[in-house]
Amino acid sequence: MDTTVDLGTFIGNRRTVDILKRAIAQNRLPHAMIFAGPAGVGKCTLALLAAQALNCTQPRGEEPCGECAACRRIRAYVASRHKECAKGGKSACGVCPVCQARNRRHPDIRLVEPEKKTLISIEQIREVIDEIAFQPLEARYRVVILDPADQMNAAGQNSLLKTLEEPSSRTVLILIATNPYMLLETIRSRARILPFGEIPREEIVRHLVANGGKSETDARLAAALSGGSLTAALEFDAGGYKETRESALEFVSLLLGRGAFADASALVAKVAKVAKDKDKVIFQAWLDSADALLQDVYYAGIADGRVGQRDLMEKLRALRQKTGHGRLVGAIEGMRRLRGDLKVNVNKQLALEALFLKLSRA
Repeated sequence: MDTTVDLGTFIGNRRTVDILKRAIAQNRLPHAMIFAGPAGVGKCTLALLAAQALNCTQPRGEEPCGECAACRRIRAYVASRHKECAKGGKSACGVCPVCQARNRRHPDIRLVEPEKKTLISIEQIREVIDEIAFQPLEARYRVVILDPADQMNAAGQNSLLKTLEEPSSRTVLILIATNPYMLLETIRSRARILPFGEIPREEIVRHLVANGGKSETDARLAAALSGGSLTAALEFDAGGYKETRESALEFVSLLLGRGAFADASALVAKVAKVAKDKDKVIFQAWLDSADALLQDVYYAGIADGRVGQRDLMEKLRALRQKTGHGRLVGAIEGMRRLRGDLKVNVNKQLALEALFLKLSRA
């Protein structure tokens, strides 16, 4: 996320942002909240912006100034999050921009993230509990952000319950969760859930063109394939994707154009072998590409504005014109079911061949 973003320019989820702004302005912010929604839509960034709004010493109306010491020190979290020391390794050099940003972080703002694997440990939770037993050192409100909170184990969640039942007067806890139902019901009942949704495609496109340094063609491609995640769109590699897309487009053309089974089988065998020998991520990217292409074929010629891969518009329209509606819908639904099946140990090649044969018989 851009470190210059504030509550007024936050990308997406406007309703949730407005609810948060009103609660802060009216001094009615709950002591515990759960920010729940898809990954990459800015839940943690918004939590840090809320901390900034709560603690700014020179607010401008409903917005924090961004210039006072508190604002600058909280923004240091956004600037250094997910970035590594230039020196690398476990030790920090202390002089690179990332280390300097970390050293400027506000002492009363705590971002708790997994130290081992993907879990926030009970030791980390106990450390937080001990800390919030005292009043903040400098800030009006201490803000503790647990990300991802739904990756706490049961022991960690249970240890947090007493703090939620008897909250400190100047402490706000924000739990970041992709799936809030992974949290104990007793935790959910003691916190206000703020829902987040996917970011609209056009908002992502505008941001990528204005701030991400992408061309409109690449921005639209990234937005179409990001699943509503700004983080995924910013990290999207258009060049690498287009290589994968060539193979996926060939399969989609065979699938919709009633091509020969032998050709389709040889193609999926090659893709499955690459995934087995090198990287499963490659196969997932290929599958995502085939799914996105089928969706674009559906909209091509009837709602061009919803087509994400506009650089292929002529090919997509040609496929749309020669494919019956029922076959196209069947291909889309079949691909969706197949993607679900492949999350378990299903033979990739056989699954794709079965989809091809089913549509051929239909």
